[in-house]
Amino acid sequence: MNIKSLAHTVTFAAVLATQTAHAENLDIVMSQVFPKDQATYIGYESVEREDIPVTSAVDRKYLIVDFRLTANQQASEQLQASVHKVCMALLKDRELIRNLSDSGYDMVSVAFDRRSQFDCL
Repeated sequence: MNIKSLAHTVTFAAVLATQTAHAENLDIVMSQVFPKDQATYIGYESVEREDIPVTSAVDRKYLIVDFRLTANQQASEQLQASVHKVCMALLKDRELIRNLSDSGYDMVSVAFDRRSQFDCL
């Protein structure tokens, strides 16, 4: 292995380790937002819109954090409070926000079902 390929391998490994650390941090923060009897954190999905030019002002890369509310938490006023709670948990973790921004994310959305997403930031 030459120096150039070794440097590339080390750089690639560092990028993967950084992305894993961001994902673990996001999973930890999101899994602690609600008590288990209110909502369950399902996971997240990274979405990148290839059809939007990189130079466009429109968001290209965003993250969807996914939860499922329990049956007794489905009321619309409770849904609004739940979105606010998730968004505030994200905003309070400045390191996580910085890491997501450095990773190219323009926006974070919250989903509580398969039909609707609510933009956080």
